[in-house]
Amino acid sequence: MPALKINEIQEWVAFQVSPYRLKHIQGVAQTSVRLAKRYGLPEEEALLAGWLHDCAKEKTRVEMKQWIRKAGFHLDPEEEKIPGLWHPHAGAAMALVKWGIKDKGVLEAIRCHTLGSPKMGPLAQAVFVADFIEPSRHFKGVDLARALARRNLKEAVLAKASITIQFLFEKRMKIHPRLLETWNQFLLEH
Repeated sequence: MPALKINEIQEWVAFQVSPYRLKHIQGVAQTSVRLAKRYGLPEEEALLAGWLHDCAKEKTRVEMKQWIRKAGFHLDPEEEKIPGLWHPHAGAAMALVKWGIKDKGVLEAIRCHTLGSPKMGPLAQAVFVADFIEPSRHFKGVDLARALARRNLKEAVLAKASITIQFLFEKRMKIHPRLLETWNQFLLEH
């Protein structure tokens, strides 16, 4: 992707989100590139997925549903019940429809950054982890996840999944089955 298009996307994203969200997106983009370098993944795709991962996060439910439909994407029945899980699909839809990004790895990384996926590829793993460990994140367990990300990407995926599951469990919030499937699969692979 030409640098000019990346610059256009960055400017566009900056107008889609609040300053708070923009800081997070910048951190995820930088962390995604760092992980891509470490693990021999395509840096440009990591940058692109990092910049677009939360571009739909502050859209209304109606807007998110419209984008998802435009791209021909579908939410599973559990996602339908949890609007907080719609933005990854809407963001990937914006990447595809607005920006013409057809790279399957980039779209997968955007769509999987919240719940993961048992079969997600390395780029999606990097963005999944980057979303969790970027520099502005401060919570119990983040330092462990950062250390694991420097040593083993799959271990870092497991750390994000387990810490997120524990958080949701303690808050008595619904846990989407895909997050559990991600945990189970990466547990087998490490």
